Amino acid sequence: MKSATGLVFFLGMAGQALAAEPYAKQVIDSVVLNGTSGNSNANPLDVLGAPDSKYLAMGGPGAYILLDMGDTPIVNGTGPDIEIRELGSASGGVDEEFRVLISDSTDPASFVLVGIGSAFSLLDIAGTGLSSARYVRIEDLSTKTSSTSTPGSDIESVTSVHATNNSRPPVSGLSYSVTNNGIRLSWTPATGSDVLGYAVRRSTDGVRFDSTANWTLSNLEMAFLDNQSTTTIQSVSAQPVGDLWYAVSVRYSTGESPLQMVHVPSTTTSIHPQVEHMGDDLVTYWEVPSPTGGKLTLSLNLTEAPRGPFVELNFDLFDVDNSTNRVVINGAGSRSLPTQSAESWQSRSMVFESGLFQSGQNTIEIYCGGTSNLDDFQIRNISLTRHLP
Repeated sequence: MKSATGLVFFLGMAGQALAAEPYAKQVIDSVVLNGTSGNSNANPLDVLGAPDSKYLAMGGPGAYILLDMGDTPIVNGTGPDIEIRELGSASGGVDEEFRVLISDSTDPASFVLVGIGSAFSLLDIAGTGLSSARYVRIEDLSTKTSSTSTPGSDIESVTSVHATNNSRPPVSGLSYSVTNNGIRLSWTPATGSDVLGYAVRRSTDGVRFDSTANWTLSNLEMAFLDNQSTTTIQSVSAQPVGDLWYAVSVRYSTGESPLQMVHVPSTTTSIHPQVEHMGDDLVTYWEVPSPTGGKLTLSLNLTEAPRGPFVELNFDLFDVDNSTNRVVINGAGSRSLPTQSAESWQSRSMVFESGLFQSGQNTIEIYCGGTSNLDDFQIRNISLTRHLP
């Protein structure tokens, strides 16, 4: 070990885990930085073995750690192949980013990029061209906590997802269904006296999950319904209706199992891509100077009624000055169009109850607010997003 000017360097440190456990087993090399206030968690050995709430604070950009997975290499299988836990909010801090590279050699030039992670991350190595990799290199990208006593990304563990032997087996039989009440997850109950329950996490990109579980369940439960009860229907920043990923883990008395993930896809149907100028004034420098008038009526044909509690109407807006403009679905469910006063195109969305839509023909009406003097604005790229069963 060598230490100089806030830098700690480890080489060839023996790992703590024995054969078959799917965790990092040896630290080959590392550079750990002190930030601006020192580093109270600077031991790279804390990354080895199963998750245990011990972690390495890497220190910020320029820091890295090179790990040997030993006899449980990262293998390209179905879905994600490597899990990296950065404690972030789970330890009272913030979720921080890091870069992940892999190789079957310790030669620095041989490493290929897998992706960027933060918090609990699940990454697929399919795009690297490697079928397996023994070595994992994590490079810190975080500048959020450089002045704290635990600067940089806080790496707790690295797991080979497809390794078969594990003292904390992951949940099995994970599946989902989309109902009008929400998205329902189900799984096969874990066995053993040390099973405390389950943790459920939700992600909008399938890579990054909160280090703190979104929901924790007892050991008696074998299903979970996400009814999106926190959604504020009229809020333009409402919970997304697009693709969602859920990760479920088993909570054991000795710690948490690796995450098992399921993807809930969505589909987006284009309704009206062209630009419409709503209002009553001639605006010569707009894309469509001549206004349509006080109402735009659109038709949407759906082969089946939407599943799930909500759908999302998406569009681009230009210069919406007040909240008197309305959107009406099949003559009901009137909502105020979001305001967007900038004279530039910006994406917005509105969430509606899926029950407002029906199988077959649907009508969407967009009203321009005001009476004698309408609120002139432009709208384009109107589409509808909904979950697939």
